[in-house]
Amino acid sequence: MTIMHDLSAAAGVQAYLETSQFASSTVTPLTGGTGNFAFRLHLLRPYNGKSTAVVKHARPYVATAASIPLAIERQAFEAKALEKVKEGLNCGPKATVPSVYHLDEEAHILIMEDCGENSINLKSLLVSAPPSVTIAQDIGRALGQFLGRLHSWGTNEPAMLDFFDQNEQAKEITAWVTYGRILPTLTSGNVPAVAFLPEPVPESDLDDIRAIIAERTAEINTSRAALTMGDFWTGNVMVNLTKDAITGETSFENLYVIDWELAKTGVAALDVGQFCAEALTVTLFKPDAVEASKALIEAFLTEYRAHCGVMAPHMANTAAKHMGAHLVAITSGARWGTPEETAKAIEVGLEHLMEGCSDRWVRERSVLSPLM
Repeated sequence: MTIMHDLSAAAGVQAYLETSQFASSTVTPLTGGTGNFAFRLHLLRPYNGKSTAVVKHARPYVATAASIPLAIERQAFEAKALEKVKEGLNCGPKATVPSVYHLDEEAHILIMEDCGENSINLKSLLVSAPPSVTIAQDIGRALGQFLGRLHSWGTNEPAMLDFFDQNEQAKEITAWVTYGRILPTLTSGNVPAVAFLPEPVPESDLDDIRAIIAERTAEINTSRAALTMGDFWTGNVMVNLTKDAITGETSFENLYVIDWELAKTGVAALDVGQFCAEALTVTLFKPDAVEASKALIEAFLTEYRAHCGVMAPHMANTAAKHMGAHLVAITSGARWGTPEETAKAIEVGLEHLMEGCSDRWVRERSVLSPLM
C-alpha cells in the first residue's frame, strides 16, 4: 500500500487499499465523529470472517476543523488500547472492543473490525427509538461489567500504565474540554442558556467551583490510579439489536466500545461520571426516554460496583461532581433543546458540582446512589 492518495476521501482510501487484502468494492464515509476521517469498507474478500471493515485516517488536526491542531500520535494510543483490551481484559459476553486488523503508522491508517452495518450508537438509540426497560437494563449491565473490569484490570498492569501515562494530549483535552470551560460558560455571557438561570451564580459558589477545577485538573494531569477509557459516553457505544423472525420481539445482542484515542492513566470516577451525565441528559430533554435512561444508569452502576474491585475513596462524590461539570460545560453547548431547557440542565449540573461532596446528598438525591 502506498500513500499517493488523498486518504481523507473515499476514492483515495479505495485506491490506497486496492492491492491489499482490504481491497474494497465500495468505500463509504461514516458520520458522527469529528477527530478523524472514517470510512466503511465493503471488502472484495472477507477478512476475519466479515465482509466489512472500518478505516480511520488521522491528520495532525481535527478532521471537521483543520484549524484545530490534534497530535497524530493519538492513533497509536487508540490502536494499543484496543489491542490490549481485546487481548487482556475479560470483557464479558456482551461487551467488547473492535479488533485491530492493521495499523499503518506512516499513512496514519487504522483498519479495524466493523461493529455492524446495522449497529447504532447508544445516544441515538435513546434519543430516536428508546429501548424497553429490559433492553436498557441489559445494555447497562454489559457496560457496567465492562468498565468495572477495565478499571480493576488496569490497576494490575504497571507496564501498560507506564505506556498510557504518556498520553499527555489526552490529559490536556480531558482537563480543558470539561473543567477548562466551566467558568467561561457561567461568566462569559456567550452561552445563551445562562441568562435563563433563576439568578446569577454567586461569587462564593464560583470560588468553590474554582477550587474543584484546580483539584480535578491536577488529578487528571498526575493520577496513575487506573487505566481510563477517557471518553466513555453514549456516543462511543455501538449497540446491536436483533429482532426475532417469529415473534418480532427485539432483544439486545451485543455492544462495542469505540474511540480510544483519549485512553490514559487517570481518575476512574471520570469515566463513570461522563457516562452517567450523558445518560441523565437524555432524561432532561427527551421525556419518552426517561424510563429507559434511568434503568440504564441504575443497571450500569450496580454492575460497575460489582466488578470494579476495590472502589476508590469518594468514587461516588467525584463522579457526581464530574457529572455536574459535564452538564455545565458540555451539555450547555450541545444544542439539546432551547436555552430555557438548557438552563435547567445547567441548574442540575450546578447542584451536582456543589452538593456532590455530600454522601447524604449522593445517596438520597443522585442517580449515583448505587455506588454508595
